[in-house]
Amino acid sequence: MADTVKVQSIDDQYMAKMKKKRIITNSIILSLCLILAFVIILLACLRIDLNPEYVDITVDGKTDVISFSKGDERYDEFMAIYNSALSTSILSSIFTGNVYGYNIEYVGTGASDTSERFYESYSNGSGYGISSALSSRLGSNYVHFRFTEDQSIYHSNGTVLDGRYSDNAIFYKDVYFTISSDENSTEVTYYFGVMDYGNYPTMVKITVEAQSYSLYDYAMEL
Repeated sequence: MADTVKVQSIDDQYMAKMKKKRIITNSIILSLCLILAFVIILLACLRIDLNPEYVDITVDGKTDVISFSKGDERYDEFMAIYNSALSTSILSSIFTGNVYGYNIEYVGTGASDTSERFYESYSNGSGYGISSALSSRLGSNYVHFRFTEDQSIYHSNGTVLDGRYSDNAIFYKDVYFTISSDENSTEVTYYFGVMDYGNYPTMVKITVEAQSYSLYDYAMEL
């Protein structure tokens, strides 16, 4: 009889441990689901999952610029890596308390500041080439996203960025961002060539916590 009671007690303890383990496991799964749902919502808010019509990649060690457009197999491969890298970085930022951590700033003192212009030349509402100021900021490894339609810039709270000279939203069709050959690098800087209604295009800079080495590694394999 004593042995039966002892066995029953062991069974009860085992069942209690298994139940506790299931509760913990289910809680972890639920938490991860909530985090992933939050990341999806956050990505939509941050507007960093860009989908340009054209992509140009410049990396140190490659003589020619690597270019492809929407619909190309390489475009799909690159954008999958890009979106994955940014999503992973945002997921990591949840645990570091820096979810909404990116700053938007105008570069230079204004449209008349030619020392910090975005394009090499500009006429009839269109910009051409990359300025020496922007080139020096980007360094040797960077990506150029080109759009055919006007795009808006968003604050980290989801609101549209207004112009420096008016309350109207600014827009852009070209954005460059840095990629790193250092796999430990955790920062990506975007440079937008923005139009502020009637003024010469100026440069807007946004820095986010992200790892871009996978993009550099992909480009080097091409």
